[in-house]
Amino acid sequence: MTNQVQYTTEFTIVDGKIEDFKKIMHSIIESVKEKEQDMSAYQVYLNAEENKAFIVEWFKNSEAILIHLANVGPLFPELLAIAPAVRLEVFGNLTKEAEEALKSIGAQIFKYHEGFIRGDV
Repeated sequence: MTNQVQYTTEFTIVDGKIEDFKKIMHSIIESVKEKEQDMSAYQVYLNAEENKAFIVEWFKNSEAILIHLANVGPLFPELLAIAPAVRLEVFGNLTKEAEEALKSIGAQIFKYHEGFIRGDV
């Protein structure tokens, strides 16, 4: 059993807004690095056309998710105006509070079943 939680978010980037998207993502990443010590990983991936993005996030626990939402939540309206989220999938066993917070923003939750993690991820 693990307390770690991962999630992926898929965004569709509005035509002509890729540079704005990159600027907002850079601001978010800098804030996360500075203020969220229990965020294990935060990675942004773009397709070749740069009109779709996936963000992959690894949290040490559910509390880290709540801290993250409070930290970057104020940037969501600006981000979603230029890159609507089309999918948010969460992987792990969450506290009730974290589950409710994520479901309120449209997350689909997958409970941990079995497996392992190597290293310090």
